[in-house]
Amino acid sequence: MRKAIGWIAASLLMAACMDRSVPTSPGRGIVASGASHDDNPVVGAVFTSTNPTDDHDATNNHDLCQNQKDSNAPAINCNIYFDKSFVWLSGGPDPSGLGAGTYVFAVLDPGGQGDPNDCTDGNLSDVDPCASSSTGAGDDWTHRVYSVDANGTITYPAAGFPGGHDFNGNMIRLTGYDNTTNSGGEYIMAVCNLAGRNELATNGPGVDPKLCKYDAFKVDASKPCPNAAADDCQFHTPATLSIEKTIDTKWNRTFKWGITKGVDKTSVSQVGGTVTFTYTLTVTHDDGTDDLGYSGTVKVTNTSSETAHHVVITDPNAPSLSCAPFVNDSDLAAGGVVNCTYSETPTSTASITNTAKVAWTSVDVNGNPTAPFETAQKVGTFTETDIDACVDVKDPNAPNPPLPTNVCNTATSPITINYSRTISVKADECDNYDNTATIYRTGLTTVLGSDSKTVTVCGGVAGGLTMGFWQNKNGQAIITGGSSLNGVCKSGTWLRLLAPFSDLSATASCAQVGTYVTNIIKSANASGAAMNAMLKGQMLATALDVYFSDPALGTNKIGAPSPIGGVKVDLTKICKMIDGSGGTSTCSGTYSNTSAAFGGASSMLVSYILAYAASQSNGGGSIWYGQVKATQELAKNTFDAINNGVALTAP
Repeated sequence: MRKAIGWIAASLLMAACMDRSVPTSPGRGIVASGASHDDNPVVGAVFTSTNPTDDHDATNNHDLCQNQKDSNAPAINCNIYFDKSFVWLSGGPDPSGLGAGTYVFAVLDPGGQGDPNDCTDGNLSDVDPCASSSTGAGDDWTHRVYSVDANGTITYPAAGFPGGHDFNGNMIRLTGYDNTTNSGGEYIMAVCNLAGRNELATNGPGVDPKLCKYDAFKVDASKPCPNAAADDCQFHTPATLSIEKTIDTKWNRTFKWGITKGVDKTSVSQVGGTVTFTYTLTVTHDDGTDDLGYSGTVKVTNTSSETAHHVVITDPNAPSLSCAPFVNDSDLAAGGVVNCTYSETPTSTASITNTAKVAWTSVDVNGNPTAPFETAQKVGTFTETDIDACVDVKDPNAPNPPLPTNVCNTATSPITINYSRTISVKADECDNYDNTATIYRTGLTTVLGSDSKTVTVCGGVAGGLTMGFWQNKNGQAIITGGSSLNGVCKSGTWLRLLAPFSDLSATASCAQVGTYVTNIIKSANASGAAMNAMLKGQMLATALDVYFSDPALGTNKIGAPSPIGGVKVDLTKICKMIDGSGGTSTCSGTYSNTSAAFGGASSMLVSYILAYAASQSNGGGSIWYGQVKATQELAKNTFDAINNGVALTAP
């Protein structure tokens, strides 16, 4: 509270209209503490003024003094102003009525005793914690110190002082200062000489109020402006901010798919014909995984010509809001724009009411502080977007029509798809067939899953001819018509490499070889304690099959699809043959594993089978496999199956 004591405003206003020149002794600069104040009064007069150089507005005439109509020059000793921001300190029309020295000024409330020292009742220019009103205007006395030279020229700030007020045209702007408590808008300006101030005074700068000069002025924004409408006659335009907001939502539900593939059998070995495999696809999907989010922008614009102070932008439902490089509680200049972004992840699909707010500190047309704010609200709703709700299932090896496409999550998981594939069996080959089923994103090539099954199809060893063939005229013609070297039949030389046939003459002609073959085959039988004769006859037929099917040996005279010696035989599945007449046999349908006759191998090339069986025989084949008939029979059955084209190939 200000104390209503001491000088009264009326006398001060009268003083404003009187001659201010009350010379005493000239100022002598700042003296030490304790010097007499009576020796340092302010010499001359003090005035307030307008300053068109800084404030002139041709549209609104803001700079005009209400009791002086000329806006082209400063209104020295103006008494009524339209706004307290237009009040400037001037030394007078000469242009300074003060003597040379260093001075401090303050704006006082006329409702109490006039004391220009800070932290005293009625001082409107001081600052917290001793400010006389709650508007927060004002500054420390050191910011209000200036000097005047002998020519009346003002220097602001005075040497060694911080300054902070506008200074132009030998004038200092008085603002900021608090609002007067006077209902008529009256203020008192005080100017004091710092010479002889009491530096130990409780309240700076420690001047004696009785030795200061004073000038009264009034601020009345309600009066009409000269040459302008009343509403235009205002210096302060309250800062106004606008706020805009956007929001974008997403709700993606992505379905995950799986696929497994099964087959009724993984391998088939047979002689000729076709094999049919039945595949089962099991396609699965889950209930979908949600990806929720909302994002957007917040834009704040200062649409006014005034700076907005302490700007704070908030958005309670957007904690990630980023307005960098702007930071809250900063100023936003006139026309300034702040762009903010946010991106959030909600926990449910409930609609989001998102309200952004900008608050700031402004002043009204009279310079009084205000705390306006603006909001922008957007409601974000979530609409489900399904991703991979349907897929394409494809298998290039599936028969026509193709596998179903657009398998969708509406079908109960798992979804079972069955189809078959028929494969032709190839002679002398054991082939793998890979069937891969793939899930694709509908209409695209993006793979979402796949599974494969490989099946093996093995055919028979083709081209072999029986003992009966090699002793008849057709077989004999091939043997006897074979090539010779120096009268020695080449097929005989090749046969002699195998121990059981080393009893063939080393100089045998092709005719003699034919006779040798006929005699061996005719002698073939399985009676007795051993099976040497039958084993020798079957092995001889296989050896001839190998020799006369290979272009590198006796040429392919028997028309085999490939050299029989290079075909691998499955020894784990040899058909037990039923002997027929004329040296022919048929498959009994009963299969046995003959690996024991060939060192335990599960499969072996025909040429290796011949070599191994030969290694178990003495020269001429009289002692074979240790004369163990059961083992001899396994070997015999292997050769018999090859000769009759029922042996199976191996991978």
